[in-house]
Amino acid sequence: MIGRMIRPGLIVVVLVLASNGVTAQESAQSAANPGSVHQQLNKRIGNYKTSTKFTMQPGGPATESSGTAKITGALGGRFLIEENSGTFMGETTTGLRLMGYNNATKQYEACWTYTMSTAILTMTGTSSDNGKTVTLRGSFADEGGARQTLKVITRTVDADHFVVELIGETPEGKDGPLLTTTYTRIE
Repeated sequence: MIGRMIRPGLIVVVLVLASNGVTAQESAQSAANPGSVHQQLNKRIGNYKTSTKFTMQPGGPATESSGTAKITGALGGRFLIEENSGTFMGETTTGLRLMGYNNATKQYEACWTYTMSTAILTMTGTSSDNGKTVTLRGSFADEGGARQTLKVITRTVDADHFVVELIGETPEGKDGPLLTTTYTRIE
């Protein structure tokens, strides 16, 4: 008698799980495909000259430098890869950045690396104006192992220009050093 009662219940559970599996599979497929946000990001693909200003404190004197950046698409339009080079504080640097939009979390995600560190800066963020301005927050371990928190604001000016502001956070949670890079398309 107990066996007969369990079987119908078991069949219902299996059917529910099976139907949810199809929904989950469809949802996973949808989340894996690039969408309109990715199309918008891919408009940045190209070669750029960069102009950078660095200040240790808001409103302080700026150190200026220039460089180049090449932005390519990767993995069927899902991600952008930026390879950049220039100078910072008199040192030649190169960097590699990966950026994309996660359909599942509805967030932008990025990781940045460069030759002045072995750390990887990882960030997530959102946009409140359909991708024209993207604000990311992230952190990395500095040379002493302490977590450093940064905010990165990327603002599209027009089809051939965008600006990236990297803002350090002080221990008190206030804006600290500011690195502003203006990208101008050359191709």
